[in-house]
Amino acid sequence: MFSQALFVQSNISDTLSEGKDLRMVTIDNIFITGNVKTKLKIILRELSIEKGKSYNYYELKEILKADRDKVFNTRLFNDVRVEMLELSYDRVDVVVQLDERWYLFPIPLLDFADRNFNDWWVNHNHDFGRLIYGMKLYHFNMRGMNERMTLTAQFGYSHQFSIDYEFPYIDKSQRLGLRFFVKYIENKNVHYNNIENKRVFLDSEKLLRTNWFTGVNLTRRNSFYTRHHLEFTFSNTHVVDSILTLNPNYNLNGSNTQNYFSLSYTFDQDKRDITAYPLKGFQMEVKVQKDGLGLFNDINKTSIRANYSRYVDLKKGWYFSNYSSVYLSTPKFQPYSVVKGLGFKNDVIRGYELFVIHGQDYYLNRTTIKKRILGGATKIKKIPIKQFQYFPYAIYLKTYADLGYARNTQRYEGNSFLADKLLVGTGIGVDFVTFYDMVFRFEYSINGEGQSGLFFSVENEF
Repeated sequence: MFSQALFVQSNISDTLSEGKDLRMVTIDNIFITGNVKTKLKIILRELSIEKGKSYNYYELKEILKADRDKVFNTRLFNDVRVEMLELSYDRVDVVVQLDERWYLFPIPLLDFADRNFNDWWVNHNHDFGRLIYGMKLYHFNMRGMNERMTLTAQFGYSHQFSIDYEFPYIDKSQRLGLRFFVKYIENKNVHYNNIENKRVFLDSEKLLRTNWFTGVNLTRRNSFYTRHHLEFTFSNTHVVDSILTLNPNYNLNGSNTQNYFSLSYTFDQDKRDITAYPLKGFQMEVKVQKDGLGLFNDINKTSIRANYSRYVDLKKGWYFSNYSSVYLSTPKFQPYSVVKGLGFKNDVIRGYELFVIHGQDYYLNRTTIKKRILGGATKIKKIPIKQFQYFPYAIYLKTYADLGYARNTQRYEGNSFLADKLLVGTGIGVDFVTFYDMVFRFEYSINGEGQSGLFFSVENEF
């Protein structure tokens, strides 16, 4: 499932010399097998090699390793193997062997309305009334063209209906991609403020908030590793008077309705080996966004966010990773509903999972050192569906240290406990990674306030 660094070896033929053989070889043919549904051009667009072209022998081995990872990162295959077959001293064939994934997933949806498992378990006393349920339909690789569609019907603590459709390319050069999405959410329970950096909610039998969110994203892929994204969205939010009574700054000017267009540009350079659980390489992302384009008077916000992550193979099963994120926004005053901060999505200081720290500006750094103690793959032939028979696995022991700072420019009273000061967290943990990009994290953390606890998450750390 994952890269050769995890548990699968790229089969660049064992008969080849391990030394730096500098002879020139020509590729006679490129054979691709195992792609039952996936169109050939979707695979070929990830390969940098060309039939009939000559390469330095040693450099070709390194190119094929990188090409193997690029094909795997399409997330269309459980396994990708690349073999270089010698035909003569200066001629070779390249064989790409694929094991396709299962592409249609009608999955029952059962989740928490809260930011993470620990927030639900501790802050909300594992209240099962806060569960959300429903159905998600994932259809990957539609028409064999790596198009992706997600349909969501969600009920319970909050209701959501959405459709998301992505075309990997819409032009002959296979550089321009297109994605569009529509989402409708309604809530009878709304987070309207903080007390001691913990979210407080208003519950009701009636609707408190509705939100329509729609947009389109145009992507240009300039190279194998670099992408540019231009996104245009529209948001419409309506809240009842009781929310504004509890927090007059929830929307701008105390209005019940908030409408605004947003325009953003993102530059993404991603040279990680395997995106689902990287062990080598780096990723850099910069996003500039303008909320409010002058058509409405509800929002006027400009923000920039920059992320950089680095992954280093220290050899003998040891790995180092570091993630930094900087977020800046203006003006100083912004409605509560659009203020970002630490504690949301991936910007969490480990040890502070129970808290949110709002801020117009913030910084985060996360560092991990880990050791692989177990890794491999097996085929369980008793499973009737072939695409689920391949079972990769790896277990990592790790230690980590995080730090972050959020600037509370609006002086939210309930935010003052943790804002405007350096926060640190450290701990030890275990990662279990397996098929279909699943990562299970178990972490015991201690934060700068002297608090400690065991935390669980089903996602990669960064």
